[in-house]
Amino acid sequence: MKIYQVSGLGANQKAFDYLKINPDFERVYIPWLLPETDESLEHYAERMAEKIDTSEDFILMGLSFGGIIVQEMNRFLNPKLNILISTVKDRNELPQFMKFSASTNVHKLIPPSFISSEKGFSYAMFRKLYSSKMPDMNEFFEFRDPYYLRWSIDKIVKWKNHVDMGEFIHFHGDKDVVFPFSKLHHVERISGGTHLMIMQKARKLSDLINKKLEEI
Repeated sequence: MKIYQVSGLGANQKAFDYLKINPDFERVYIPWLLPETDESLEHYAERMAEKIDTSEDFILMGLSFGGIIVQEMNRFLNPKLNILISTVKDRNELPQFMKFSASTNVHKLIPPSFISSEKGFSYAMFRKLYSSKMPDMNEFFEFRDPYYLRWSIDKIVKWKNHVDMGEFIHFHGDKDVVFPFSKLHHVERISGGTHLMIMQKARKLSDLINKKLEEI
């Protein structure tokens, strides 16, 4: 069975490389696309899903913003399982500063170069949140197109999920400062995990994912 993977904001497939998944499952990475002008999140998710073979059973795995995309895919797809990592499932789980930004559009005031530059906000924030002990962010934080980043941030802070997902499991670190664990519900706690626990806690996360896959 194939596991289709969607990474975090701006990240490539290397974010998933630390996971050791049962080799009986084939992992297929879905790369980010450049959003069309004023494209809706719903339409974007449909374009992202074009690589998915729906003629056979499949699993969706989403990391952070990729988890939101995976949930949007559930509007028109019926995966065997949704594996959500370091993400949120509805607007109530978003941190207050994101809700504030959605109502004020303050995030739109950030200059594109400040978002996409290695010396700007995005790179500095990743280094701070994920620790200097993590690999060079350039290895996986690859998709820095300013329009994509601004569009994605806007969609995240304004996301209102009304999708009725099928079976899912949500793994989340209790040290995540992007999406605080305290605001989440129906979630599997990863002790000491940050927003990038997919690398930091890869062994623990892999064991839990493989245990869930055994049930399929």
